[in-house]
Amino acid sequence: MSADSPAAILSDKQLGDVLLLEPLSRLLAGRLGGSVAMYVNPAFEPMVTLMPHAHAVNQTRQNKHAELWTANWSSRAVLRSLVVRARKKHLFISQPGKLRWWYRLIFQQIVEVHTPGEYWSHYFWRAAGGEREHFSPPCLKQPPDDWRHPGLPTGPYVVLNPTAAWASKFWQPNAWAKVIEALSKMGVRHWVMTGGPTQVERAHCAEIAAQLGPDMVDISGRTSMRQYLHTLSRARMVLCVDGSASHLAQAWDVPTVTLFGHVFPLRWHWPAPRHHAVSAFDCTERRPPSTADVPPDRFIQASADLIASLPGLLD
Repeated sequence: MSADSPAAILSDKQLGDVLLLEPLSRLLAGRLGGSVAMYVNPAFEPMVTLMPHAHAVNQTRQNKHAELWTANWSSRAVLRSLVVRARKKHLFISQPGKLRWWYRLIFQQIVEVHTPGEYWSHYFWRAAGGEREHFSPPCLKQPPDDWRHPGLPTGPYVVLNPTAAWASKFWQPNAWAKVIEALSKMGVRHWVMTGGPTQVERAHCAEIAAQLGPDMVDISGRTSMRQYLHTLSRARMVLCVDGSASHLAQAWDVPTVTLFGHVFPLRWHWPAPRHHAVSAFDCTERRPPSTADVPPDRFIQASADLIASLPGLLD
């Protein structure tokens, strides 16, 4: 079988989850050669174009591959894998209880191994045969200047992204107001707020913006995918809850402080000097915790420590 791209990756997950597959695409491209085809939500194509070793494709039977790697085990993703033409099909499944008998009729290899608490991106890399010592977290190319949102400040700015796909990850608006007040006194002059387009996300962002007045440029829910990516990539610092903004900022090495509530950071955060995590697990003995258990002072201190470690960050 000839192959338009020797390797392909399929995922029907969200934006941040797809970004975590970038190291896997890097590994497969190095092993098999060529650019890796990504079968993902078409809305994510702008991000995929920024992956150094991947490109987005439509799911058609005209595409042929030597290998297909399916990165999640939902029935929907598995059935989509059935349509993709590939000589060998692999399925990652970290929870054996999710494996259905008929999956083995589609995949020649089912990769079941997973270490609890392992960073997801590292799991995909390692489970596909990558050497641990050669792993590096996801990285993206810089978006072009013509993706810029027209409402961005001309000077340096800090991004606040307080929303994610799950409302359970949101923090109290008055907590964010305290963070912004404290960091403004430390030298942050321009704030930009981004967020998703859903009604609950826009309402949450509006509540935060109402407490801050004209000091905040609020473009939440009003950016294209390209504008969202560009805005994060050019920020001096990103403050956010666990979600795509955190993963994207790290992919451009933008200094970031991420707030985690009931989600354990080890699976979703790669620790690095420029990327700090503030976890509710460290603030309360209640299980599961929530973002409400994180006092603003804890997030303010983490942000101040990051700023102090990077002289000139806010200039």
